[in-house]
Amino acid sequence: MVDIVRNINSIQVFMVCHETGNVTRAAQELNISQSSVSYHIKKLEEDLSVTLFRRTASGLQPTEQGSLLAQHVARGLAAIRTGLERIARGPGTVRVALLPMFASRWLSSRLGQLLEAHPEMNLSIQNHNNSFVRMSNPERFADLGIQWGRGNWDSFDVTRLWPETLALVCSPDYLKAHPIRKPEDLLRCTLLHVDDTRMWEEWLTDNDLALDAAQPQMMLEDRHFQLSSTINGLGVSLFASWLVQDELAKGTLINPFGRVFDTGFAYHVVVPKTVELSASGQRFHGWLCAQSRADLAEVANH
Repeated sequence: MVDIVRNINSIQVFMVCHETGNVTRAAQELNISQSSVSYHIKKLEEDLSVTLFRRTASGLQPTEQGSLLAQHVARGLAAIRTGLERIARGPGTVRVALLPMFASRWLSSRLGQLLEAHPEMNLSIQNHNNSFVRMSNPERFADLGIQWGRGNWDSFDVTRLWPETLALVCSPDYLKAHPIRKPEDLLRCTLLHVDDTRMWEEWLTDNDLALDAAQPQMMLEDRHFQLSSTINGLGVSLFASWLVQDELAKGTLINPFGRVFDTGFAYHVVVPKTVELSASGQRFHGWLCAQSRADLAEVANH
């Protein structure tokens, strides 16, 4: 059994070497000599009976065992960091990464009941532009979050809130200037989107079409800006159908096909696998999932 306490300094040196890939740079960062760096790596390799690095002319190349150890140490350091931050900010604080439109159109009207039932819970809201799962250290940003996508994020524990349908919408003036009667008519329209074109690619493929390089399109900063741009007649958008019910009812947006479309995209609750949720975090996660099930049951009963 390796004595972790006795090797803690060697583990720290190992991680800096893994990050820099160079004994000289590691020594500079740690403010120790190069011989001390080499000593700690050799000591750790001897204690573990494995080779952690291959020494090359260009620096240190981690072996398979070295890469595996770095992954475990990184998770351990993340857990320590999370624990320190949790103690510093109090046990009832939950950092939640939210998409602004999801927060304003679904979450905000439901939060009061949760906070009344759990007055000890302190939510720290961090807004993101659907970027939480792409952050290099998401656990430093939030304990859990809401993410739109297909749910294929290996570094997260993922729970889909509900299956979605998409509504294709535009303004009345845009429809008048660009008649849309069949899917092929979209090829002459400006496609508005956020993040990337994957939703449009899915919709076009499902309608036996393909996104052409010459297709007019515009990428916007976030869903709120996309919604206002669609209302102001800049192009055609795809939205989760429930998000635009008010605009369709008021007539500020029109669904030219009069129907919704199936999609593989959805809103998900995501928790970085490096995060161990606090009791308050688990409670908030469970509440989100329970609320989504209640909404599904209400829709099914109508």
